[in-house]
Amino acid sequence: MNRNIVVILIVAIVVALAAGGGAWWWLSSHAPQAAEAPKPVAALDARFVSMDKVIVMLRGGESATRFMAVDLVFRSNEKQEAEVKAQLPFLKSIAVRALSELPADKALAMSIDDYQRLLAKAYAGGFLRERRDAPFSEVMVSKLIIE
Repeated sequence: MNRNIVVILIVAIVVALAAGGGAWWWLSSHAPQAAEAPKPVAALDARFVSMDKVIVMLRGGESATRFMAVDLVFRSNEKQEAEVKAQLPFLKSIAVRALSELPADKALAMSIDDYQRLLAKAYAGGFLRERRDAPFSEVMVSKLIIE
């Protein structure tokens, strides 16, 4: 009887090892490969809407009149892309209002990041006054010319 118990235990261990090995093989063959890096969801859903030729006259400065031309890009998503396009005149008026307040010497000294922060603050204020959410997550300067 002792011999029968030992044989049963050995068979049970072999069956358990075979089942565990089979489960491991099946799960590893059907699991996603670790080499594939998952892409960020935000990057897949990002849409960009451009607004060209925002032209303003800068205040003060030399006797010569200075103008600034700016092209902007709004980062949005697929659902809000149409809303951004529909609101481009409103967005342009906010940009003109914010940029036309700049003195010429300050505008020449500002970096692209400074312009983006200035415009982001202006858009946040504009949408707060309108009591609605902005249909974009970021405003970026794609071109800047000061003459």
